[in-house]
Amino acid sequence: MNNKILITGLGLVSPLGDSKEELWNHLSTGKSGIVPLDGEDYGLKSLRFGAPCSFFTGEIGDFGELHKEVKKNIRKNAKVMCRETQMAVAAAQKALHDAGLAYDGCPQGDTGVMFGTDHMVADPRAMAPAFLACMENGVLHTEFLGSKGIPQVMPLWLLIWLTNMPGCHISIYNQLLGPNNSITMGEASANAALKYAQSTIHRGAARRMVVGVTGTRLQAVRTWQTAISEKLADENCVPEEACRPFDKNHTGQVLGEGAGVFILESQESALARGAKIYAEFIAAADSMAGTHTEDLSRRCLVPDFRQSMENVLRGVLDRSGYSVDEIGFIHAHGVGVPEIDRAEADAIHAVFGARREPIPVVAAKSYSGNLGAGSGALEIMAGIAALESGHLFPTKNFVESDGYKLNIVMNENVPAGKCFINLNVNSRGQASAALLAHAE
Repeated sequence: MNNKILITGLGLVSPLGDSKEELWNHLSTGKSGIVPLDGEDYGLKSLRFGAPCSFFTGEIGDFGELHKEVKKNIRKNAKVMCRETQMAVAAAQKALHDAGLAYDGCPQGDTGVMFGTDHMVADPRAMAPAFLACMENGVLHTEFLGSKGIPQVMPLWLLIWLTNMPGCHISIYNQLLGPNNSITMGEASANAALKYAQSTIHRGAARRMVVGVTGTRLQAVRTWQTAISEKLADENCVPEEACRPFDKNHTGQVLGEGAGVFILESQESALARGAKIYAEFIAAADSMAGTHTEDLSRRCLVPDFRQSMENVLRGVLDRSGYSVDEIGFIHAHGVGVPEIDRAEADAIHAVFGARREPIPVVAAKSYSGNLGAGSGALEIMAGIAALESGHLFPTKNFVESDGYKLNIVMNENVPAGKCFINLNVNSRGQASAALLAHAE
């Protein structure tokens, strides 16, 4: 039995378009998805730019071509799907249609779902009616929350923001009866989701898996959380120049949103139905490294970004059997935060520094900003598009290195090779890497 695992369908909702073709057009022509924003819309006055999916409104037309039953169910359940879930469902429907697996009225018992997300946070406005019902003369009476407040809360309120809801909705709408699992690893989710979906197929629990990620940093509470705990780009930057991975003038990340979905399928299944094959998924690895603070009374983990990224680069090479000289390029996390860029550059150099030729490195976040969990999917699709085209895209806004020993791609004349590694890490130091190859 052949154990090859193939990608046979793609679906995308992103600031750089809603298809692989639109994504590649942005990257190859230098068109940024980072635009001016009114920070008041996101609860952060100083937020002057970001990368929203402006075309995605949540209306039924944004979900692609749908079976009439699926269309009815999505429209009916839209009110219990937050934006992340809506984007996830839209990307999944597009991927299933692209793969020729769109719902036709019959359950698919051999198809499962593996979905990754950020921590999904509730919109405070959803609870506003409950608190208003307990106000008297401008004073909140918490003793009335049970009797007056709870009746004002939508019964399914809690389900809207649960991190397993994207996978739940996708499987229900399409009657996908195979294994269903969710992971919450933020930006490291895409590579990890592919890894665990691959193992699900290898152990015979499914013939194919709908694998995806979704995230937004452009939501009032999530925007505040990120602004408080992570580094944002200088608010005075020109929007399209704000995200500067590995550049001497990088100042922080740009916030965005998006979702991406892959159909992962055994070669036997794909060939049997004559599926279009985009790429072969070879292997993936994930890791977490860090130390605890000395004050055990306030114990917290201090991430070791360099070590965790080095771990996954070595891990994916070990799992795949590929040598450093066989890898065509690395799609870097490239978030534009100086200390994370430094750690990533050091990790790449530690693993690939002995190559015969310096390995080319690209970073799509220079065009899209950080989409949270959605980033990895966009970057993997960009890598697949590069393999198809035969050449790489330039990393935007890279002018002068901040002393890093990296071969940053600055033009379109660099060959893509036959395979690439996608590398990601989240703010807590969880890292993941995936190796994909051109389908022979």
